Amino acid sequence: MVIRSQPAINTPERKALYLLASMGTRIDAGSDHLPLRLTSNPLQRYPASRIARVICNTHALWSGEALKLCFANGIAITWIDAHGHAVGSAQASHPRHPPIAALLETYLELQDWPQRFENWVTHRRHQILIDCAHRAAANQRPLSPEQYRELKRQFIYNGTHPLIFEPQGEGFCHALAVDHLQRAGLQATYWGFDAQAFELASQLASLLWAELNLECGTLPAQTDQHKLVAHLFEAWARQREVRLQHHLCDLKCHMAREVDAWR
Repeated sequence: MVIRSQPAINTPERKALYLLASMGTRIDAGSDHLPLRLTSNPLQRYPASRIARVICNTHALWSGEALKLCFANGIAITWIDAHGHAVGSAQASHPRHPPIAALLETYLELQDWPQRFENWVTHRRHQILIDCAHRAAANQRPLSPEQYRELKRQFIYNGTHPLIFEPQGEGFCHALAVDHLQRAGLQATYWGFDAQAFELASQLASLLWAELNLECGTLPAQTDQHKLVAHLFEAWARQREVRLQHHLCDLKCHMAREVDAWR
């Protein structure tokens, strides 16, 4: 008798949930979903299994059960302020301890880890600029030598870059970074030698935010509609989220080299 394998059932893709209404939004918990109620609007229900991450402003009112449901389903939450900056995030604790976490903790024991890490950040900025320049040339929008030199001076050496995308994008990048770390079993913040904070999510988000501004063009600046800006960001993030994995893999190699040299 031949047993035929059943075709895999396509699991719907998880999507980011943006709660950016200017009025109060009440988020409660059902058995497997988040019921959302906007002032004078009908109740809306979002299955937890379909939510990748939540981005909300300070008008969102969370119940404890809603937070618990998110954490039980691996959903990280990021709050952004009126200027689009991430003011904080929350994620579930991780009982597992991935190999990169142990390496990271050893790396942070080095007394001069901040300078070593800054050197790595400079290296990643250089790679981002090279990649953006290559994509611009492939899209028939090559950077002039003068433009490249100026961006190299500003971005690689000074850590600044043009701000073209709508400000909320900075918070969106932070939420994406926290979500990526959550799925990798990592926390947004660690503590290094002499109790120095290592804001891993913020550092990864800043690289993503820079890349977004270097290649997004001018369309986002033409609108202030939250939904359209979020849609534009998600369309870009689907193509570039893999960059977070590239950054983490390169960071792992960097930390391994530095720890090995120290030993």
